[in-house]
Amino acid sequence: MSTKESVVLNTNVEMARERKLTIAGINIYLFIGIVTIILIGIYMEVLPDNMASGLVVTMVLGLALKWIGDQIPVFNTFGGGAILCIIIPALFLYLGIFPQSFGALTESFFTSFADLAISGIVVGSILSMDRQMLLKVGTRYFIPLIGAIVATMAVGGLLGHLVGFGFTETIFFVVGPVMGGGMTAGAIPMAEIFAASSGESAGTILERIAPAVLVSNMICIILAGVLNGLGKRKKKPKYFSGDGEMLRLKDGEKRMDFGKKESHAHPFSINNLMIGIIFATTIFVLARILASVIPGLHATVWIILGAAALKIFCALPPQIEKATEHWYDFISKALVPAILVMISAGMIDFAGVVKIITDPSYLSLTVITVIIATLAAGFLGLIIGFYFVETAIAAGLGMADMGGSGDLAVLSAADRMELMPFLQISSRIGGAITLLILSFLAPLLL
Repeated sequence: MSTKESVVLNTNVEMARERKLTIAGINIYLFIGIVTIILIGIYMEVLPDNMASGLVVTMVLGLALKWIGDQIPVFNTFGGGAILCIIIPALFLYLGIFPQSFGALTESFFTSFADLAISGIVVGSILSMDRQMLLKVGTRYFIPLIGAIVATMAVGGLLGHLVGFGFTETIFFVVGPVMGGGMTAGAIPMAEIFAASSGESAGTILERIAPAVLVSNMICIILAGVLNGLGKRKKKPKYFSGDGEMLRLKDGEKRMDFGKKESHAHPFSINNLMIGIIFATTIFVLARILASVIPGLHATVWIILGAAALKIFCALPPQIEKATEHWYDFISKALVPAILVMISAGMIDFAGVVKIITDPSYLSLTVITVIIATLAAGFLGLIIGFYFVETAIAAGLGMADMGGSGDLAVLSAADRMELMPFLQISSRIGGAITLLILSFLAPLLL
């Protein structure tokens, strides 16, 4: 190796080491200093109950916990970072490690911040979907997607009734959270919808449905690995695995490329971020207006319907769609860990969670729900011309995992990253469909 090549290699190694020793782009030692200051403020209980305190506390702790979880071998394949963000704050409050003022601060901040974040996530995720995919494959793909939702509700509800857990309880507090598309875009608005019909607080309901989201995410990753292993076997049924290909192609037919196209016409900018915030929150305001005029549908449902209609009918200029995507990306990368910390510390009673997850009926029904979704999606995929394994992963596990981080973990375990666009449809559109169904059922059954 020449001296020049050696210098380049050493430089690349050093750069890789420096990148590894950063959290959110901040040098790890400097970040530890920031965390120390935040913890001192928490323990001294000097932080005012306002947006500045709430944002910095939840953001810093969320990023720290996500980084730690993502560094732990094996655990990181189960979405370790997100799981730590949800578990540790509630656990520390339960054990008395954090003062109760920390829980009050995060709960207050979440109450004022939730609508801003959720509207951005829902609007941005739907408007950033690949419309070409929705039109060319969407109609066919929605058959296993919706079939998985219906099958889990029908079979899961029946099994819940047979084991004494309850038909209604199973649908709303097990099947719904599992098939809702994750925590931030699924469980949180779901809790608000249930609260509006049942009279219980959203926090109490979220405490009951959050464990199902966590447990199902782990089961999804395990099943993804199992399906990958079965798909690699030499002796397997016809059309069982497409090795990453969803559609069973005819002779001479070319594979469609649904990779996300980067837009150079509308690059990320502060102005576009501002437009995204304004537009997403305007849809939120419009949804509140419609919910007051037509009280049968929750405001979150109107946000979903409004964004979907705008996307399907191409009602917005590309710049607006891209701007909402930028706002969605910002929330996903910078604020989702903070939101998970808010939920954990401000909304979840750890003692109640322990009681729920130690219920064998609850745990078994959660596992069975994921299995039903996987099998229903796979077999329906076979019927309409897809491969079993790919459809089971995309429309089944993609519905039952924990949204964005869950999608990544599932596809890593399945060794089929090319299916990501389909899992995005499952998490976003499929989760929205689940919310729509439950919003109609909640006033009747809760």
